[in-house]
Amino acid sequence: MKRFLMLGFLTVLFSLSLHAAQNASKVTFLTPLQVGTTTLPAGDYKATWTGNGPDVQLTLEVLDVRGQKPVTVPAHLVVVKSSSRSVETNTVNGKNTLQKIILKEITLVLSPAGASGM
Repeated sequence: MKRFLMLGFLTVLFSLSLHAAQNASKVTFLTPLQVGTTTLPAGDYKATWTGNGPDVQLTLEVLDVRGQKPVTVPAHLVVVKSSSRSVETNTVNGKNTLQKIILKEITLVLSPAGASGM
């Protein structure tokens, strides 16, 4: 009986960690990008998203510089398969602004430029 309980516990633990891993991805910005009210320098970032349904909170945390605070902005999660990972930008008020993060299974569409970084 204890073996079955332990096996069940490990299965649940593994599935929870697998689910958590699905809500994060590494993204690379080749140029500085405006995200909300914050300009993020070029570099590698950990993108994580939280929330239920299509409306989520996207947090970008720089991987290679210590001391820079993470930026959190509202985003819309769209389930769509893509053959590659990329970011989509647009020039807004003269600044290169992040619009989308395109991953293999989902796309994160950032809210309009009025959204603030935290």
